[in-house]
Amino acid sequence: MMFDEIFIFGALGILAGLLAGMFGIGGGLIMVPVLIGTFINLGFADEIIIQLAIGTAISCIIFTGLSSANAHRKKNSIDFNQFKPVATGIIFGAFAGALFAVQIKGVILKLSIAVFVLLVGLQILFDINITSKKINPNKPKSIFAGSIIGFLSSILGIGGGTFSVPYFKASGSSLTTAIGTSAACGVPIAIFGTLGYIIAGINVDILPNMSFGYIYIPAVLGVSITSIFAAKYGADLAHYLSQTALKRLMASWFFIVSIYMFIV
Repeated sequence: MMFDEIFIFGALGILAGLLAGMFGIGGGLIMVPVLIGTFINLGFADEIIIQLAIGTAISCIIFTGLSSANAHRKKNSIDFNQFKPVATGIIFGAFAGALFAVQIKGVILKLSIAVFVLLVGLQILFDINITSKKINPNKPKSIFAGSIIGFLSSILGIGGGTFSVPYFKASGSSLTTAIGTSAACGVPIAIFGTLGYIIAGINVDILPNMSFGYIYIPAVLGVSITSIFAAKYGADLAHYLSQTALKRLMASWFFIVSIYMFIV
C-alpha cells in the first residue's frame, strides 16, 4: 500500500472520528465521497467503486461508533430504554439495505448520496427541524423506525445520526441524549450493514485485492485506527463548544461534497 494511500485513510479517520463524536453521525457522509475519489485514483473497476466505498465506510463506523458510543456512555447521555427497540429494527433494516444497495446501479447510488448530502447541508445551515411534532414512542413504532433508519443508513453508508438524532429529539430526549443514543445506534447499523456488504460481495470477481466482499480492508484499518482516538475528542467538543461556526463549516463541507458527487 502506497504512503499517500495510508495518509489519506489516516486523515479521513481523524475527520470522521471528530464528527462522529461531535454530531452523533458515523462519519460516513465524510468518508463515502473521499473513498470514491481515492478508489477512482487507485484504478478500481467503475462498476463496484460506489458500493465498495459505501461498504467500506459502513465497516469503518463499527470502530468509530463504538468509540463514540463509549464516550457518550461515560457522560450518561445514552437512553438505553429508547435504544433497545430501535436497535432491534436497525439489525434487520441495515442488513436488508446492504443487500438492496448492491443491486442498484452505481451512478444512481452516487446521485442519491449527492442529493442527500445537499439536503443535510441545507438542514444544518438553516437549522431545519426534520420532525417538529412530538412522537410518543412505543415498542412497535420504535422497531419500525429503527428498521427504516437502518435500511436508509446502510444504503447511504452512514451511521444514521441524520435520521436518529431528530427521531430521538421528537421522542422527548434532550439534544445531548439524542446525540448519545444516536451514536449508540451507529454500532448495530455498522455491524449488520457490514455483514450485508460482505455477503453480497463474496462471489464478485472484479473486486480489488485485499477486499472482503464490498469492504476494502486497507481503508478500514487506516480510517479506524485514527478515528477511534479522534471520536473521544469529538464527544468532548459536543459538550463544551459553541456550535454555530461548526455548523457553518460542516454545511459548507457538505455543499462541496455534493457538487463533487454530481460531477465526478
